Amino acid sequence: MLRGNDLVTVEGLENQPYLAMFGDDGSWWGNIFLQDKPDAQLLSLTEAALNKYALTSGGRLKIEEAINLDLEFLKDAIPGTEIHIQTQIAGANRLDIRIDIDGQTFGMQWNPDSGFLSYSL
Repeated sequence: MLRGNDLVTVEGLENQPYLAMFGDDGSWWGNIFLQDKPDAQLLSLTEAALNKYALTSGGRLKIEEAINLDLEFLKDAIPGTEIHIQTQIAGANRLDIRIDIDGQTFGMQWNPDSGFLSYSL
């Protein structure tokens, strides 16, 4: 994680939503260590959904469903984990994504025109 001009280690869930949601074709670099365990590789549905569905009410729901499926592994890995996801179309070219994992909130903004995603903790 970047703090000021320095890289710092992460000891919590800060990277988990991003890693789980992006790398739709298995391109996450960590999958190289899991080549003999295809079931353990991170393959996301969210990245593909963001690129596939228009920012309409129906598209928003499909994107939200993909996010839920991508984050489901956290519930399996950490019993009792509660995840709440809220998506909102904030304009013709912006989708706001709010993810709450056991009280820790993560925010994302997706711009389909530029393909730009911002991520905040």
